[in-house]
Amino acid sequence: MELKLKRQEHRSSRWTRLGKVSHVIVAHNPVGPADDPSTSDVLAQVELVAETLAKLGVAVTRLPVADWRIWEDLARLGTAQSPGSLGALGGAGDLALDPGTVVFNLVEAPPGLPGVHPATAAALELLGLPFSGSSAACLWLSTDKLATRAVLAAEGLPVPAGGRLDRLGDPRGHGHDRHDRRQGRDGHHGRDGHNGRDGRDGRDGRDGWPQGAEVFERVPPPWILKPAYEDASLGLDGEAVCATREAALERAAELLRRFPGQPLLVERYLPGRELNVSLLAAPASAVPGSDGDEQPTVLPVAEIEFVDYPPGMPRIVGYEAKWQPESFAYTHTVRRFPEDAESAEVLEQARRLAIAAWRVCGLSGYGRVDLRLDEHGVPHVLEVNANPCLAADAGFMAAAEQAGLTAADVIARILTAAVARHRSLAARRPERLMAVGAEAGPQAADVLPASFGRATAVHRPRI
Repeated sequence: MELKLKRQEHRSSRWTRLGKVSHVIVAHNPVGPADDPSTSDVLAQVELVAETLAKLGVAVTRLPVADWRIWEDLARLGTAQSPGSLGALGGAGDLALDPGTVVFNLVEAPPGLPGVHPATAAALELLGLPFSGSSAACLWLSTDKLATRAVLAAEGLPVPAGGRLDRLGDPRGHGHDRHDRRQGRDGHHGRDGHNGRDGRDGRDGRDGWPQGAEVFERVPPPWILKPAYEDASLGLDGEAVCATREAALERAAELLRRFPGQPLLVERYLPGRELNVSLLAAPASAVPGSDGDEQPTVLPVAEIEFVDYPPGMPRIVGYEAKWQPESFAYTHTVRRFPEDAESAEVLEQARRLAIAAWRVCGLSGYGRVDLRLDEHGVPHVLEVNANPCLAADAGFMAAAEQAGLTAADVIARILTAAVARHRSLAARRPERLMAVGAEAGPQAADVLPASFGRATAVHRPRI
């Protein structure tokens, strides 16, 4: 399965085992001049991936995905051919690309459209195409912060105390406060199975009452509130951490108004150190785990330092710290890689938790796990990030550089993992991959949406 690249330079690089990948389609979300910086940032990732591959002699096609219908964009590339295989990569389907083609999936969710991130991966799976990063199922899970923490907690991994908030008002649904009337919300999200509700009061959620403001009674303050389906710190701006119930209710009302159709995640704000653990697929020569699962390499653990933050200013990597260069938070939030002996134990704990989160959530290729320490120094998992940012100045690439890896090394491992996963699926379920191709037929763009809708009906963030 090892891929040989047509290498013309970097002969001393670790990129020596990429197999027969000869063409990479770099798919990404379209970017307009008025887009939020958290959206336009994808262009920096496209640049890094495309330039790295081009220098190594691999043909690259940049593909902005119009209207989130990647099957139509692939068809416009002239890839819709007669039924057949995907050549050396071992796939099957009617969108038969030239042998050695892999899709590098950099499609991200713009603000307010969280579902397009996993939906693109689902479309690629239905088309039977090899693609980078995590599967559609993993992306569905990691897009939903509430679902992710539920799975992690069910597997015994520590998460901060928290719960779900669908609306404000009387949790029994007998009345609505002014926020409910203004928003007109009806609690359609229903009951969350991991917010402490165990049915002991006789209510099973079928009477229509949502997880309401009583979450503030169960979760101790201070609270941090986040929209459940957004990433890139969207919604973590302004007064994101609330010390009083009144402030929390005002913040919740604001977020529910700004992110309609989404529940909120309410968590106890942990006051300790913040750690980021980046994980990368192991080299192709690595021995698989005993269960055959992909084995990640843990890159050096990064710590986010909040330099000279005044008392009372929450120490969080919020929207300002990520996307507003003129802000105090941006200029005073510093990444470092601790190596002191005093940190050795907590860093090892963070590594173990990150690997466990990778396996529990089913990540592939590359990922990042964010953790926070409580007042006792115990690390808790905040978020699991599948397909994290690959921009040159982002945390993942900084960790890779700290580990002595080049951009070529990183991209090689991600693509090799994509090929390995695709081959594994083809070996176990060739009839399924063939069936998807047969269903799509030569006019895949006309037939795919119906099957795509059926395949993704189990999870419906608004897209």
